[in-house]
Parts: sequence; structure tokens; C-alpha cells
Amino acid sequence: MNALLGANAVGAAAGIAFALVGGVRPAALSDSGTPTPGERFYGWMYATRGVPLGVAALVAPLAWPGPAAALILCAAAAAQVGDAVIGVATRKWTMIAGASLLTAIHTATAVATA
Repeated sequence: MNALLGANAVGAAAGIAFALVGGVRPAALSDSGTPTPGERFYGWMYATRGVPLGVAALVAPLAWPGPAAALILCAAAAAQVGDAVIGVATRKWTMIAGASLLTAIHTATAVATA
């Protein structure tokens, strides 16, 4: 169980980091040279979703194990499924792999803490 909580914490922290990068330097995630106003907009949208959800996924299993943590982790897993689908649509294999891994970790942690 401790290994799963550790993996969840590392995964949530990575999700927070990528969300911050998306907000601050959207071109780093889109592989474009100069970000367009639309990329900046969607980068901040990603950050405003990813940072709070990542923090919740990091804290919830430690602070409130049980149904509350499971619900938060399922929401985080659902967001990662969405990111994986976007990765498939844009053929970004690292995005598919990272989001799929985090989906599995958040889901397994939700089941273990419920």
C-alpha cells in the first residue's frame, strides 16, 4: 500500500508540474516555436484544471482515506483518460503513455483506499 501511495504522490506531482509548464510555457507541450494566443489560452485552461486536481489527488489519499479520496482519485483518473484520448488524437505517444500510467495509478489507489 505504501508503494502505491508513493507512486500516486509522484504521479500527482508530475501532473502538477506538467500543468504548470502548460500554463507558463505552452509551446513546450505543443512543440511549436512561438505559442499562439490560443495556445496560451488553452495552456492556462489546462493549468487551472490540472493544478487543483493534481493537488487533490496528492493530498486526498493521505488526508482522507476512504470514499472521499476514492472519489477525488476517480475524478483525477477520468481527467487522465481525457488526456490520453487527446494524445491518441494528436499522436503524441508520450502523452498517451504518461496519462495512461497515471490513470492506472489513480484508479488502483482509489480502489486501495476506498
